[in-house]
Amino acid sequence: MAAPEIIGQKDNYGAVQVIGLTEFISDIRKAVEKGAADAKIREANERVAQIVIRTARALADTKQERRAAQSLETSSTLQQVKVTMGGKSAPYAGGANFGSYTDQRRLIKAPNQRGRRSRATMVRSGESILKVATRVESQFVSRSGRTVSAFEGGTRVRLARTSSGALRVITGWNQFGPKGGPRTQWQKGKDQSLYRAVTMTQKQITESYQRFIDETIAAAFPDKAAGEAA
Repeated sequence: MAAPEIIGQKDNYGAVQVIGLTEFISDIRKAVEKGAADAKIREANERVAQIVIRTARALADTKQERRAAQSLETSSTLQQVKVTMGGKSAPYAGGANFGSYTDQRRLIKAPNQRGRRSRATMVRSGESILKVATRVESQFVSRSGRTVSAFEGGTRVRLARTSSGALRVITGWNQFGPKGGPRTQWQKGKDQSLYRAVTMTQKQITESYQRFIDETIAAAFPDKAAGEAA
């Protein structure tokens, strides 16, 4: 049985890949009781995720970043473990951690079927607000907010307007960053805590998974492990 290969993030920001994990899981399941094997794999995934979460929370600097980091939680399957942030407790987590396009005109969508405003639509430099508005209001969305066609029974998107009927245009998002300091600009592959935590703990992550792999192989195939040790 070939042991999985652990590789770093490379261009897959925030991710450490385990090549051959599917085959490894299949082989281990054949050697030991399936439920016990699955529990060990999930335990290994959770252990790695907690390494990232602890480091990310320590890196968070501003009040917004710390609140965003407190919302970090794991979502695990046998094939992967994810660390996500945000939700109702910190809906601004993405901006606090990753930054945003600042000083950009944005059109606010009218309240959707769930009674909450959808995300704003950015009007890029040089674009016509009216053309963007026409494009947005030609779209349809499902109850969950997914863009669908009119034939799928979606509801037409409407933009918020003032009492006089003019489009509501705001400039933002400029609320992310240290108080009195520069605003946090979005840059591909850059963030304040989560990606940085994965980068900083990559060695720990690799060692943790490697230890799990070695121990699992030794327990599932003791004769093979004894032979290699000799």
